[in-house]
Amino acid sequence: MFKWARSVSLVMALAGAASGRAAAEVPNPPTASARGAQTAERYISETGADLASLNSHFQKYREAAEKLSTLYAKLSAKAAEFGKIGSSSQDQLLQATKQMQEMQMSFNLQYLQLQSQMQQENRSYTAVSNIMKTKHDTVKNSISNVR
Repeated sequence: MFKWARSVSLVMALAGAASGRAAAEVPNPPTASARGAQTAERYISETGADLASLNSHFQKYREAAEKLSTLYAKLSAKAAEFGKIGSSSQDQLLQATKQMQEMQMSFNLQYLQLQSQMQQENRSYTAVSNIMKTKHDTVKNSISNVR
């Protein structure tokens, strides 16, 4: 590639000299290493944005896990409260059972929503990670080809 570019510029310089133009007027094409450096700089700046996106997805994933942990703690507290009611009247026991069932249904719904959110975050994280790997490999190959 370099030899071809030099040959072309030499032929153009000779043609310019033959037609009366100075060799300095012939533009030099950009070298492959300059193009590779520009490409590498562009990919490096894009990688920074991808990394920020990846960190954002990780933070959302962590927040969802913490929320799930809080819900489990609340459920455990209600279960302990339910266990203490054993000596109460039958109406209180029935009321507590009803509340526990309602809470369990609410918990199941929230759990499914969190699970769905976490799966979505995982898919996004994987997609961004794969894109970053591809960009890295492309830049690495470009740099190795320039050498």
